[in-house]
Amino acid sequence: MILIPVCSFLIGAIAFVLNVRQTTLNNKICKAKIVSESLHIFMDDNTMCQAFYKIEYGNFSYGSNFHGSKEEKEIDKLLRHFSNIALMWQEGLLSLSDIRPIQYFILRVVNDPEIIKYLLFINQWSNNTNTGSHPYLALNKMSKELNEKIT
Repeated sequence: MILIPVCSFLIGAIAFVLNVRQTTLNNKICKAKIVSESLHIFMDDNTMCQAFYKIEYGNFSYGSNFHGSKEEKEIDKLLRHFSNIALMWQEGLLSLSDIRPIQYFILRVVNDPEIIKYLLFINQWSNNTNTGSHPYLALNKMSKELNEKIT
């Protein structure tokens, strides 16, 4: 008589463990898919690639002619793309380990001295206009943590 409840309990426990394992695996796959799609979108977008290579090769300069220019739109598109990843990280949907495949590109951009100047301007502007924190703030926070992790 005691055998039936024990077997039922064991079957339930095994099913629970398998369910937890499958859920964990599905979460990892979803995270990898988000990062992979983000990387593909970045690599397939000429505007973002052009902005990235300007920064990568030291050809980007943040100056008085930047605001309102075509270059500002290109740089903003790139920064918004990386900010979307940072917002997912900030909300706990992605970890720094999940972001590793795109980390190089993010850090090359946000560690650039000219981009740092622009991000400081955006932060000041957001504070002065009382519009709340700008999405680039999440990018700044995430890049700070990424920089700390690699040093």
